[in-house]
Amino acid sequence: MVRASSRIASGAPWRLAILSLLIATLLVPVIAPSGFFFPYVAPRNLFFRALTELGVLALLWTLCFGSDELDLRYEPIFWALVAFIAAAFLSAVFSPATRHSLFGDFERMGGVLAWVHLALFFLLLRAMGDEEWSWLLNAALLVGLFISVNAIVEHEQLARLSQTAGRAADAASATIGNAGLLAAYLLFAIGIACYLASTSFRFRLLYVAAAGIDLLALVYAENRSSVIGLALGVVVGAIIFSTISGRLRRRWMVPALAVVAAAAIFGISTAIRTFPNGTLALNTPVVLRRLASTSPVGRDESRTMQWRAAIEGFKDRPIVGYGPENHNLVWSAHFDPGIYAIATDVFDRTHNQYLEVLATTGLLGAVTFLGIWLAIGVTLARAYVDDRLSASSLAILCGLQVAYASYLLFWFVDINATMLWILVAALIASRENPHGVVRPIAERHPQLERAGLGLALMATLLIGVALYKGEYLPARVNLALAKVDGSRGSVGDALGEFPILAGTGVPQTAHTPMVMAEYLGSLHARFAAMRGNPRERRMLEIGFASTRQSFREEIHRDTLNDRLYTAQAGLLLDEADFYGSTDDIDHAISTLERAIDLSPHRIQPRLLLAKLYADDHEYARARSVLEAAVKADPDLGEPRYRLAEQYLRAGKSDSSQAMLESSLRHGYVGKPDIYLAIGKRLEFSGRGGEAARLYTSYLESKYTKAIWDGPGTVDKVIPSADIAVAAHLPLLYVRSQESELAIKSAAALSAFDSSQAAVVERFVTDVGSRRRNRWVARNSLLQCGSVGLSRKGEPATVDACSVFGRRRL
Repeated sequence: MVRASSRIASGAPWRLAILSLLIATLLVPVIAPSGFFFPYVAPRNLFFRALTELGVLALLWTLCFGSDELDLRYEPIFWALVAFIAAAFLSAVFSPATRHSLFGDFERMGGVLAWVHLALFFLLLRAMGDEEWSWLLNAALLVGLFISVNAIVEHEQLARLSQTAGRAADAASATIGNAGLLAAYLLFAIGIACYLASTSFRFRLLYVAAAGIDLLALVYAENRSSVIGLALGVVVGAIIFSTISGRLRRRWMVPALAVVAAAAIFGISTAIRTFPNGTLALNTPVVLRRLASTSPVGRDESRTMQWRAAIEGFKDRPIVGYGPENHNLVWSAHFDPGIYAIATDVFDRTHNQYLEVLATTGLLGAVTFLGIWLAIGVTLARAYVDDRLSASSLAILCGLQVAYASYLLFWFVDINATMLWILVAALIASRENPHGVVRPIAERHPQLERAGLGLALMATLLIGVALYKGEYLPARVNLALAKVDGSRGSVGDALGEFPILAGTGVPQTAHTPMVMAEYLGSLHARFAAMRGNPRERRMLEIGFASTRQSFREEIHRDTLNDRLYTAQAGLLLDEADFYGSTDDIDHAISTLERAIDLSPHRIQPRLLLAKLYADDHEYARARSVLEAAVKADPDLGEPRYRLAEQYLRAGKSDSSQAMLESSLRHGYVGKPDIYLAIGKRLEFSGRGGEAARLYTSYLESKYTKAIWDGPGTVDKVIPSADIAVAAHLPLLYVRSQESELAIKSAAALSAFDSSQAAVVERFVTDVGSRRRNRWVARNSLLQCGSVGLSRKGEPATVDACSVFGRRRL
């Protein structure tokens, strides 16, 4: 290391400058400053891009004034990257959201621009020699160790907290901020440590120990995809090593051990799946338990839904796709309402990089993306054939590529891991072509010397503009957006950021208008007071105008994004309330109809449109919209609940009851008022048994069957209406002569309010002894004359006494 340091110090200054910048980029995964919008994404990408651009500027000055030239003739990986960028750019040009495809947004910071910087990063890495590579790899190793130790410490802390709280520990995410993305980064950390161990006999044990620490952190990340990738990578690497290794004894031992290890992983997972409560399941790492619980149904189905949507999106636009970063448009066009029962309905990633590339960049992008992998494989083979890689190094690098490629079957590229993928690709290229891309010129042409200054100044100007518009302004807007989103500071401070958000003109603006509209909506309760204050009224008017402008510009750039239209409709309704404008309401209606056209199965615009009609007393239209919503998604409960409200308003009690019961069967529980209204009507018409079943379904859906099966108490504030229902329900069963259900349902009242335990016990004793007469005429079990306060100090039980109005004990 000392010898390498002296060589670098005595070499070209530009090489030392670029090396310093490249080492600094390796710190990207530990950068997470506070006060940013998406702090684990935006500042890291801006930091990476700024350093890459400065490195390119240093390289350009070297080429302009030095005695070197750029030689890219023997760089298949670089040209494969360029081909993919060209395909992505062509896709972006024909995309329905070109700007988003080119620049991405603050949540992902992707798009064509991200790949351009990764290609430039590769170019800078290829300008380095063997001495510099030693520094780069060891720096990457140290950063990886820091993150691994951080993950291990975090796991221990989470484990202690989980034991105290009596629940399973969360996965460690370290400084990456996401356990799944951490796992991908650690795959490369393990690979780099193993590669260094294969090339250094002196420090081999230290590198192996580092790989062990990284592996432990990977286990604590609890990511199934990376474990599958690691197992496959080890097997493939072992097979390659045994195939090309000249030592017969190792030829069978290494792959055998790898296969046994992989088989053990999948064997343990199968055993856990077969015996989920067995000793093995309780004493194995969580990641193996998660692997065992993997299923095409349940929560994991959210990914297969995205895969199906991506395939349909590819069919829509097979040549150039929807454009990079536009999976959200694919998802909107092919939305599966089954997602509401599983996870969030907002997805901007396919969680399969290959299908995402296929849907967003079409065949052109998919072929060129696979071309990058092909170029890496060809370069690896050439490096080994030319005797520039040992058998062990080749096996490790091939296994690492297989591991990451397998991981991407379930995840996507991000700056933390993809940066290391590019670094490893450049390392592979440096083994095949050790001369690099910067080579001495035998004789420099005089005209080039005269043009050098002009080219250098032009390059400096362009990089300066890129740093200002590509890094500084986005950072400024990002901080402003975080200030508004976090509601930090006064209302005046937050609204003061609105003109900056609307007028700066940075390209990563997908979230901007929605965050602005959400903040204005949070001020809804203060509209009347702010209208009366000239200063605050002016600030709010500027806020509305800035948000309108931001929506207009973003919708113009992203015309197929239904969520933008839904959010804009919410803004228009807030404006209508603030200004008293009917034009805004009409505009909101047309905007919501556009959102429904773009994504017919997404439920939010339909519910908002129905509410808008109901608020405007157009109940027939509201019912029509909700009936269409039920047809669009027969398995969703909320539209049925809203439709029950409209049926009740129209006097259609039976229809309302049917929809209400249907909404409960589909897992949606609304406010208690409508259940009480329907239940009272049923009782009044002599259908007490139906009312009891409705109340029972309501309580079970809201609190689960544990309210009468155990554990005995509900540790949260219970609304007075629910206490009233729990006190009334047993008496309905008594009147229906269903003693067993009466006794069972009485447990709910004790669970809700322990002060009622005595009267519940007396009720249970009387009913069990067939002494029901004293209870038949009563309407509630509550002892309303002697109740105390609820757990939070609110007189919930007192209020419950007024819900059912007849005799009480």
